[in-house]
Amino acid sequence: MQQLGNIIPKPKLGSSVAPNKTEDHTAPIGHTSSKPIGVGSQLAKALISFHKTRPFAEEKAENSFFKKGNKSSTYASLEEAITVCRKAVDFDLTFTQNINFEDGEYFVSTIIMHSSGETLSDRTPIKCKDYNDPHKFFGSVSYARRYSILSSFSIPTADNDGISAMGWDQDDDPDPEPKSDLNSLIDNAKSQKELTDLYVKHKPTDDKIIQKFKTKKGELN
Repeated sequence: MQQLGNIIPKPKLGSSVAPNKTEDHTAPIGHTSSKPIGVGSQLAKALISFHKTRPFAEEKAENSFFKKGNKSSTYASLEEAITVCRKAVDFDLTFTQNINFEDGEYFVSTIIMHSSGETLSDRTPIKCKDYNDPHKFFGSVSYARRYSILSSFSIPTADNDGISAMGWDQDDDPDPEPKSDLNSLIDNAKSQKELTDLYVKHKPTDDKIIQKFKTKKGELN
């Protein structure tokens, strides 16, 4: 398993078909099996205790990809998903997310860890129209991270798969992670101080937003 950033041969990424094999999401990353391996008892008890708090990801961000008239649909952002899942630390649970490459595809690997050392892992494929475009690629990474972490912790939110049936219209060429008000604020920042104040105020966790801050900082130098 090689992580993004290591020296790896250039993959052929034209295909959108995932590897044809059965994944065991409770096993270490890269493990495949036709039979699931049981989750550790301490991790399971901790997840049950966490779920008793009824964690829920609120849909505060607007998605310009889907519209009904002049109104955009809403979704739970990556920041919201991470904020909700971090509350699991009260039950001795934490998590990490990495970008991995295997069998010609990129994946977001999410690993839930219990203080006992027991783990639960999951992988979500990263789908992107142009893997050589950093903006599109890391937008797709944010999209995959959001769904991977919500799925791993079984955090409920609205069913976006049924959104078209609700009468929402699609734009022809959507951005994987729609622009937010913070994007506009970054674009309109006139000084390093204004940009720094924005960063301190919003404390972004989205890789795409963090990269946008770095790019804008370079432009203001």
